[in-house]
Amino acid sequence: MPKSASPDQNAIAGNVTTVPASAGPDRYMLFGLGLATWMEFYTYDGVNLVLPDMAGTLGISQDQASWILTTYLSALLFGVPLSIWLAGRVGYLRYIIGSTVVFAVASVGCAVAPDLGTLLLVRAVQGFAGAGLTMWWRASVYMLMPLPQRSGSMMRISIMLYMATAAGLVFCGYVTDNLGWRLIFLPNVLFAAIAIRLLVRHFPDVPRSASAQATAIDTLGIVLLGIALVSLQVVLSRGEIDDWFGSARIQLLTWIGMIALLLFVAWEISPRNATPLLQLSLIRNRNVQAAISLGLFAGIILSGSIYAVPEFLRNVFPYQLSATQAGRVMCVYALTAAAIRPLVSISIARFGQRKAIAFAFTTLICSMLLFARLLTTDTPDTDYVLPLMIYAFCLAPMLSAIASGTVSKIPLARQLDAVAIYMTFRQFGASLGVTLVTILLDRRETLHSSRLFEHLRASGSQAQAWMNQAAQFAIDRGGYAPAQARHMAERMLSDESIRQAATLAYADAFLFMAAIGLIALCFVPLMSPSQRAKQ
Repeated sequence: MPKSASPDQNAIAGNVTTVPASAGPDRYMLFGLGLATWMEFYTYDGVNLVLPDMAGTLGISQDQASWILTTYLSALLFGVPLSIWLAGRVGYLRYIIGSTVVFAVASVGCAVAPDLGTLLLVRAVQGFAGAGLTMWWRASVYMLMPLPQRSGSMMRISIMLYMATAAGLVFCGYVTDNLGWRLIFLPNVLFAAIAIRLLVRHFPDVPRSASAQATAIDTLGIVLLGIALVSLQVVLSRGEIDDWFGSARIQLLTWIGMIALLLFVAWEISPRNATPLLQLSLIRNRNVQAAISLGLFAGIILSGSIYAVPEFLRNVFPYQLSATQAGRVMCVYALTAAAIRPLVSISIARFGQRKAIAFAFTTLICSMLLFARLLTTDTPDTDYVLPLMIYAFCLAPMLSAIASGTVSKIPLARQLDAVAIYMTFRQFGASLGVTLVTILLDRRETLHSSRLFEHLRASGSQAQAWMNQAAQFAIDRGGYAPAQARHMAERMLSDESIRQAATLAYADAFLFMAAIGLIALCFVPLMSPSQRAKQ
């Protein structure tokens, strides 16, 4: 049975309940929350790593495979603003356990999905459930932990989630290479079983919220938000393929999405809406404005900054690393973030959130610029360890400082609403980040390909001499006929040109993310000054 926390011992303000200051954080409850959310982090990073293998098995292009990520992120984005209402309606513990069960069942569905359509459907269900996990590990700490204990509780769960990312990268890579990518989803069943047992035994018996927002339903708001998100996500995902506004379908979906979004905002702030899905009236608060803007950039950075690294190492890199090898390289940033996370709270308390965020965005810029500088067709894969470690010095302080410097400063009665707004915009940024990087890679690769082939035509004599040498080498060493050797030389030149164009495109993607970090720096002053972290 859940551990009891009687209402007369609790301070209930609006829809936020806190345990008494004398009560310490239950490490088993924190472990249960962390393990439930572990599934979401483990799965997202594992899928990103093995996306080329999934594309090969399903017989789809890499562009089509990116829908496996964007569908998940879109469903997660839709689920975040609904999570506060759902949790208040069915009960906090029931909602968290329900999300855990649905995520685990959807994971089994991913493992047995026979085609792309089925996989996308199950991934959408998984993303909607993942919203509850992503949202409520943080919301539970805000709701249940006294102020002095929040920072330590956040730190413990954050370290678990960084380790989940590292485990996802290493384990999923190994399993995919040796057994197949479908099996990477099955450990979620074990994670879910352990998490549910811990939460049932140790999550406090929190009374359901009696507020109108939890008991009523903003049907119109939910419908408008769903229409807006689905329409705009299809535009972002299919726009590049369908020639953007040259397509009547893209034009129609853009108009539908924008009108639905404007109507949603108008309805949420309308006095006629007694139970808004999102308390957008909080946008007048300076710290909520900071949470929206910085959360949006944080989402873009989280999903876009190193989204392309596994794809480059596995598809473009001349040695084409296996999933296991790429996972070992990639896990460095997660392990580094886990190692430095205990120092983050100390640093934020000493220097304040604004300086911590400025430091995080500065290290992001340095990491992305170093990636762009190192990205060549002959750079050893071990050279990418340093920029990944530098990226960890962005990741660890960025999320902690943004949360502690914005939503934690909101009055207690409105903190969960502020968390919902912050997480909604952060997840929108995450969905946007993958889309922007995908579009940029496609555009820049096309541009660089045309420039390289123009250069080859301009230096025709040099290219001809190179092909003659390569053909002669194939004849002398391989014993090929002249016609075959000539064809091989032409193929080698074409492949190398394509690889060079792709490498330049990936370097441009990192330069783009450096520019995102530079722009994000300009929004740091929007956050109100603070001398101490208040998580």
